[in-house]
Amino acid sequence: METRTGPTAAGGHGAHLAGAGRGALLLALVVVSAAAFLPVAESSCPRDNSLVKDVSKMYQSNYGREGFSHITIAGALAHGMKEVEVWLQTFGPGQRTPIHRHSCEEVFVVLKGKGTLLLGSSSMKYPGQPQEIPVFQNSTFSVPVNDPHQVWNSDEHEDLQVLVIISRPPVKIFTYDDWSVPHTAAKLKFPYFWDEDCLPAPKDEL
Repeated sequence: METRTGPTAAGGHGAHLAGAGRGALLLALVVVSAAAFLPVAESSCPRDNSLVKDVSKMYQSNYGREGFSHITIAGALAHGMKEVEVWLQTFGPGQRTPIHRHSCEEVFVVLKGKGTLLLGSSSMKYPGQPQEIPVFQNSTFSVPVNDPHQVWNSDEHEDLQVLVIISRPPVKIFTYDDWSVPHTAAKLKFPYFWDEDCLPAPKDEL
């Protein structure tokens, strides 16, 4: 009885390994090809430094707040801005920002709708009863540094859309549960929601 040894037997084993290798390669090609057709999640921190951008194609989100939309048109973390940031924000009827303050300048331009600026004081231990200041389309207003405030779409039917210019980015925001909370008890939120993907690790207030 003849026993086969040497190159013939080894060649059979090698052919099996080569076939397995081809199978793995084919599987990898199928997976890569399939991945090419899967939808890619759009980053909420698109680092687009083009000179001209289309605002209608920029990333926007409500960041978990119903009836709200935010677009960072020009930001420190996403676009390398050093002195200011520019946001486009839209509030549905009845929607409002949290009561908050920040140690930077802020200017609003009302593009559409009307609403109310609620403005507290930084000169007392707590914000106190806020002033209610009407704002309207084509109006502009600024918020004094560190004064607690809230922007409210007090219109029942129309969106309020504002362009926001804010200094010293990225913004560090202190929020209040209500107007009677002492300034020392306000909660720091940093990075803010639209900066979280750009600067994931929280930093201490300087």
